[in-house]
Amino acid sequence: MDPAYTLYCSTALFPPCSQEHNLLLAACNKHNSQNQITGFLHREHSVFLQYLEGPAGSIQETMGRIGRDRRHKDLQILASGYLEKRYLPDWQMGFVDGSQLSLHSLLEVNKGELNLKSQDPFDLVVFLAANADNLRRHLEPRFA
Repeated sequence: MDPAYTLYCSTALFPPCSQEHNLLLAACNKHNSQNQITGFLHREHSVFLQYLEGPAGSIQETMGRIGRDRRHKDLQILASGYLEKRYLPDWQMGFVDGSQLSLHSLLEVNKGELNLKSQDPFDLVVFLAANADNLRRHLEPRFA
């Protein structure tokens, strides 16, 4: 069966902090590896934007777990469906902040004015794939 995907955004409830981000990354890497999920997580100010792909059941279970996570609120599914092939087949999970490629700069909006629901989901996935590629070229993700 073709892999499923989900793209969502939410509002972070903890400040940009390397220690918290590293704990989140460790949990994501462990879970995603065990469940054949790949994707990319981007945090910019208080906005999380995440793209996940993998087996449909794993994506559904993961989204249920993410929906219950108290580290964020206001989860909005921006797009979901099935793919012919993965966009990020060799990437377990990455995390960068706005010091890499910035959504605010790309969309030419000020902090707090992002309206990701009005954006083309494909453009957002391309943005995340570009961040993943950028991160691959550097040894360590940079946190604010």
